[in-house]
Amino acid sequence: MVGKIMGTKQTGFEITGTDLKLIAVITMLIDHMGVTLVANMISQGIEPFSFINAIDLYHVMRYIGRMAFPIYCYMLVEGFLHTRNVKKYGLRLLLVALISEIPFNLVSRNTLFTFEKNNVLWELLVGLIVLYVISEIEKKPIDTKLIYVSKILVLLAGMLFAYLTNLDYGPGGICCIAVMYAWRGNGTKMDRLISFATGVAVLAVCDGSIEVWAFLMLIPMYFYEGNRGLDNKALRLFFYLFYPVHLLILGLIANLFIL
Repeated sequence: MVGKIMGTKQTGFEITGTDLKLIAVITMLIDHMGVTLVANMISQGIEPFSFINAIDLYHVMRYIGRMAFPIYCYMLVEGFLHTRNVKKYGLRLLLVALISEIPFNLVSRNTLFTFEKNNVLWELLVGLIVLYVISEIEKKPIDTKLIYVSKILVLLAGMLFAYLTNLDYGPGGICCIAVMYAWRGNGTKMDRLISFATGVAVLAVCDGSIEVWAFLMLIPMYFYEGNRGLDNKALRLFFYLFYPVHLLILGLIANLFIL
């Protein structure tokens, strides 16, 4: 977690990959509680707190939630660069995307089945496929200009697919992932900060100025040294299943006990 672990000597304050994922989980949970529980309070005129009204609380929770998706995008790029098997990585994302669709529909559209919007795991899966194809193009012994054009076409194809299939963050999410990959540099601290900041800037341009709140994540990113941190099968399972499970719980609460 914080500090060097896995048997190595501690060298001061450090944010690991696991810490970043925990931040993403917490900020995502806050965001989705705002979308479900607080939004329902607003619709019913309920004001449960004396120190803040429900509308202001909703906006604060949505601002906090903007920090989650860029972390997932950045960690997807990190995972792609370090995974031993891209196919298995993609299959895991596919499985969680399928599991998550009904819980996502409950939260976003108050229904079990709809194609109006599709969950963010599909976005990450399409982003992974785009990165894989781009990386394969980069390996080809062809003209530099042709490589550049080919990569642009792959990115545009991924963005178009995200648009046509109504993925949660749409074309902006795919572009964010590709930009973080393109600006990854040599993995220095400055490279990581530039990569993350550029991706957030793309989101802000594509999906609205509210996404600029994700720039606050540059603070923990400054302390990230590229170390994975604590890692085991149970923790990996937690991070994969948290998304569908917490959506299912929030969706059931909103639909069964509040609406």
